[in-house]
Amino acid sequence: MESAATSWVRGRRLGIGAHAVVHLAVDNSTGHVFAVKSLGLTSSPLASLLSLENEIQILKTLRSPYVVSYLGDDTVGGRRDLHLEFMPSGTAADAAMGDELRVRAYARCVAHALRYLHDVAGVVHCDVKGRNVLLHEGGGGPVAKLADFGVAVRLAAASGGWVRGGTPLWMAPEVARGELPTPAADVWSLGCTVIEMATGGASLWPDLAGEDAVGAMLRIGYGEGTPELPAQLSEVGRDFLTKCLRRDAKERWTAEQLLSHPFLAKQSTETEPSPRGVLEWTSNDDDDTIKEFESIAHNYEEEGGEIIAGARERLRELASGGGDLSWWPEGWELVRGAEAEEGGEENRQQRCSVSCCRCNGCNLFQSCCWWCWHSGLFFGVYHLLSHLLMIINIILHSLDLNCKFYGRILIFSSIHYF
Repeated sequence: MESAATSWVRGRRLGIGAHAVVHLAVDNSTGHVFAVKSLGLTSSPLASLLSLENEIQILKTLRSPYVVSYLGDDTVGGRRDLHLEFMPSGTAADAAMGDELRVRAYARCVAHALRYLHDVAGVVHCDVKGRNVLLHEGGGGPVAKLADFGVAVRLAAASGGWVRGGTPLWMAPEVARGELPTPAADVWSLGCTVIEMATGGASLWPDLAGEDAVGAMLRIGYGEGTPELPAQLSEVGRDFLTKCLRRDAKERWTAEQLLSHPFLAKQSTETEPSPRGVLEWTSNDDDDTIKEFESIAHNYEEEGGEIIAGARERLRELASGGGDLSWWPEGWELVRGAEAEEGGEENRQQRCSVSCCRCNGCNLFQSCCWWCWHSGLFFGVYHLLSHLLMIINIILHSLDLNCKFYGRILIFSSIHYF
């Protein structure tokens, strides 16, 4: 027998299973915290002792990030102990509570565990359910690991000496009938576990509520029905369940196939950049957006008449990215823009950092267009007045009328000019 902790202290009880009691434990030499699953050698039924021994022997050979880790085993004080990785966040049955994002994350981990067990380790778990999925909520998101291998079997040894085990309501029909378990049986149980998590623990078979274990297994094994698909689950989730809950085991998807289903696909964290304006919000091939604009315009067409018709055409141009974006009314033309950049004389007027306009046939503002970035029309007019004062000063200077009053005007206008 192996022992990972030669000296350890048993702590508080974490839970009671069908065959054993689980406690928190601490390694005295390292302070490492782990879980210990224990049975009394003299007080426990033989079936329970065999189940714990079976779990020890199977867990010793498993190495997967989706299976709870085996840390050792020992026999101390008349108890048989199995040392396990401590998962502090409870079980999937308690944590999911109908949250579909969590249901997907936990189901994805269980599917990974089943793929490893079926395709690599050659093991069938035989008791997949929410309470056997242990959780650890780490910084990288929820981690779920499959636990409790007391009734697990190896595929190579399943034909001899297998004793039917598991939880009736999660059993596949063929297992309920007493047939040998196969990987397909775990897939059925995974489907039941998804329903359990999605409904917050509601009954998988509402019509079997009054049945005992034997009656439930008879109904499940020889009936024609399947567990009811939860209405609150998304369409893709319900489709996932139809791949798991097929009464014919040969028609069920494998764990490998289920991992490619959209329900188990990881959610993308990439997002498109936010649009900075209406022209970036739509694209040339965004027909849905164009139809939406047209629908909005159609609803108000009778009230708006020609105005709404014009608006609808304008929205169509914006949504399609085409058309001439002629925002200016008649009598105005664009001074700074793609067209203006090509003209030499018009380029001379583009000294400001923003677009500006001038009136056709009116050249009054051409000389001051570069002022529009500073203060707009008010300071543009003020600039014209300054030029006028400068001209007056020059005339006065040429006439040698340098009196005190006109001198102040000259100084004022000169300061403003520079």
